[in-house]
Amino acid sequence: MSGLLSGLAAPMQSLLEVKHAIGLPYVTSESHLRKFDRMCAEDFPGQSSLTKEMAMAWVVARPDEHVNGQMRRITPIRQLAKHMGALGMSAYVIPSGIPGKQIRYRPHIFSHAQLRSLFDVADNIQATGYGGRREVIIPVIFRMIYCLGLRPSEARTLHRNDVDLARGAVSIRQSKGHKDRIVFLSPDLHDYCRNYDATISGFHPDRTPFFPNRSGGFYSGCTIDYWFQQLLAAADPPVVFSPGSPPRVYDLRHAHVIENINRWVLAGKDPEALVAYLSLHLGHANTEDTWYYFHLAADFHVDLRRIANTGIEGSLLEASDGLR
Repeated sequence: MSGLLSGLAAPMQSLLEVKHAIGLPYVTSESHLRKFDRMCAEDFPGQSSLTKEMAMAWVVARPDEHVNGQMRRITPIRQLAKHMGALGMSAYVIPSGIPGKQIRYRPHIFSHAQLRSLFDVADNIQATGYGGRREVIIPVIFRMIYCLGLRPSEARTLHRNDVDLARGAVSIRQSKGHKDRIVFLSPDLHDYCRNYDATISGFHPDRTPFFPNRSGGFYSGCTIDYWFQQLLAAADPPVVFSPGSPPRVYDLRHAHVIENINRWVLAGKDPEALVAYLSLHLGHANTEDTWYYFHLAADFHVDLRRIANTGIEGSLLEASDGLR
């Protein structure tokens, strides 16, 4: 049973079936659709067309809602309207200019000293009385995010069988853009992960997650964020940042990429020739997303400012080296 309540239940269910059939998890968007369905059932009972009044009632910003969150909430309703139109049904499509431009977060760029301080704190984290093995997990999960340039969600949802400790390969499955990729552990991180696996297996021998919580399931994003804020608070020297803009776990991914770009420049390599490889490593759908990091790195290397201010080249040079 779909559990949908409004007069739009049929096209909503059709859209969900299409998204799932092509392999999209569509979890967050489905949640927004179901909330829209409840609103329509309560405020527009029996209405089988998606009217402008219904759509705009959903568009209204909520108290303290960030424009990026508002945009994520609106997008599946816009997709529903387009799907209904393709089915020959009447539907109002929310204009693309609503709610406005997405606000791009300016990441914190960690210095080497700040990173060293964070990992020193992680290595000395204490166990709690709530169960779980955070003192074992925290030093490893944040190292994997930084050293492999993973998205935080990619690290915390790793399955044990995604991490090939024989080859030192990590399979990232169904991540952003629903693409799979493989990244490789450096020798020291490989050893670190082997030691971690041997330790955590003593507590969770039959676990599914690579990083299991106390019940053997996956950690939530909120828990990882909370741990990271604890590391920041205990760092010595303190991690100084702009008011109202504290560093996020995601910034460790930024730090990984910028460190690689800087290393290429210092080694005399051409970053433009390596951008395609960097894009694959990060799991970006296209190289345009990757150029964002060149703008960040340009703040630290004058030689990169020329690159950061150019468009994307139509063809990339062959590169003999990948991410090193």
